[in-house]
Amino acid sequence: MAYDTVKLKSPPIDLSVMRRVEQQCLLRSGLDMPTGEIRYTLFSGELNGSWDSRISVLPRNEDFCLDPDGRVRKHPCEPFLIIEASVHKVMYGHNVYGGPSNFLEAARHLVALVEKLLDTELLPADYWTVHRVDVAHVYNLSKPACKEFFDSLQLRNFPRRQKNSAKYDMALYFAGKTTTVKFYHKGTEFRVHDYSRLRGFFRDLFKHLYGPDPKNIERVEKKLLALQRLADNRLRVEVEIHSDKLQYDYGKNPTVAEITDEYLERIHDGEIERLLREGKQSMETVRNTTAVMTRLQNVYGDTRGAQLYGFWSALCTLNENVVRAKFSRATYFRNRKLLEDAGVSWRSSNITVTANDSLIHDFSPMRADRRFCNVPARNRPEYQISRDLMRLAA
Repeated sequence: MAYDTVKLKSPPIDLSVMRRVEQQCLLRSGLDMPTGEIRYTLFSGELNGSWDSRISVLPRNEDFCLDPDGRVRKHPCEPFLIIEASVHKVMYGHNVYGGPSNFLEAARHLVALVEKLLDTELLPADYWTVHRVDVAHVYNLSKPACKEFFDSLQLRNFPRRQKNSAKYDMALYFAGKTTTVKFYHKGTEFRVHDYSRLRGFFRDLFKHLYGPDPKNIERVEKKLLALQRLADNRLRVEVEIHSDKLQYDYGKNPTVAEITDEYLERIHDGEIERLLREGKQSMETVRNTTAVMTRLQNVYGDTRGAQLYGFWSALCTLNENVVRAKFSRATYFRNRKLLEDAGVSWRSSNITVTANDSLIHDFSPMRADRRFCNVPARNRPEYQISRDLMRLAA
């Protein structure tokens, strides 16, 4: 498990600190041309020294409050800061592998970095409130296996997430009010968003380290190809935990010190399990015909197991909407829940169009899966961007 984007809100700060922050950020304002009235003023910007990863710093002196009439409106308040950044990219320069797994340490690192870049003393991160956390799991899957995984989900229905969902060749996106769930092939995303950015970073880095050495071009390409090769064999699964979810669970936006890694991990696992309707993590999910029959008969007995096997076969060979139309609502959902409770999946089974030698026949995007990456990728120099960052900072 690793943390990616984090959004934090500071305790009240002095007005002098706010002015100092504003002077170092980009001023954006919206002007009403007919009246000359400034409709909004937004201070934001990418800070120098953020290691080519964007850090949003927003000084504010207004916040949302509940009025007596029950409506939420903006009201003037003591100044505060909102910072938002990928702690993974801030700490390591990329998010292909590794990443911070201790939320408290990651938040402290981010606040300390912003404090250093602004040359301004801020309160410790423990007292800042949390408004967003992205929790990511990474799985070691080849690019063809990732493609097969996304193909297997294209025809599946996600009723609770259908309204704001988006499906692509190598990505799935399910937006929600309390959480957003994302699946994507890291190699494809890295090629589009990070490859050119890191090329510029490495070019400047090696020029700083070695001067105008002709070998710098070779060093840059070697580094990029190594990261691309690693990214091509990674499936990334992220759960974006929104402020509404944190407020619901804690009754408020909790402070950094109040949030635990166990809580964030539980939210991630619960959202993925609920979305994919897989079995419990402690039970190995089965998909093959013989294994499914054996599992169902062992759990529910011969007669009931055989009935559920027929229901499972229908789900495998027909669209879920077709199966639902052939059963009553109560029977459909009862049988489906029994399959889930038994750890049986009808996705990528060996009786669908997917071949028997499927690359993902035993894959499930859960921490219990053997492909789950929970250790640093490789201790080889070409992958170690964090060391280069430290040398550059020195």
